Parts: sequence; structure tokens; C-alpha cells
Amino acid sequence: MKSLTVEIGPDNLEVDPKTGDIWTGGCWNAWKMLLYNPENPPGSEVIRIENILSKDPKVTEVYVNNGTVLQGTSVATVYKDRLVIGTIFHKALYCEFGRS
Repeated sequence: MKSLTVEIGPDNLEVDPKTGDIWTGGCWNAWKMLLYNPENPPGSEVIRIENILSKDPKVTEVYVNNGTVLQGTSVATVYKDRLVIGTIFHKALYCEFGRS
């Protein structure tokens, strides 16, 4: 078994079948999620975990917002160069990654 500490309360882990990376959405303030107030919304964050089984997995913040755009992220999934972020009670966000 492998455990990893992250700065958010992750929800709905998604595994990229091509890379094995783990994608998850969450919120860094669980109380704001539980006691939802649209005037003081919970933020949103998406993280990507690469090489989870290695000694030093890499955790990257892919999306962070204070709730002004997206409130209470609960899931994130990727397909090719696209990211879809879903929430518990707000809306979804569709993103396209830039090519380098």
C-alpha cells in the first residue's frame, strides 16, 4: 500500500490510462464544503500525481481557484490535451492544455 500526503481533501481519484498519473480534485477547506455559502464559497484545486509508486512521486497543482470561477471541485479527468473539472454543487470547467 502507498500513501501520500497532499494539501487538499482529494475526492474521486481518476487514473490516466495512458500515463498512470492520478488526477483528483478537491478543496483545501472542508468546512467550506460542508457548510456551503455562495457568499463565501469553497475554493477548487486539481492536482496531478505522477509516479505514485516511486520513492518520490511528483505532485503538481494544475488548477487553483478561490471559488470565484469554480466552487468545490470533486473530480478531474483528462483525455488527450483536455481537462474536465467537476464540482459537487456548482458547474463544470473544460480546459485545453497548451502544446509545447
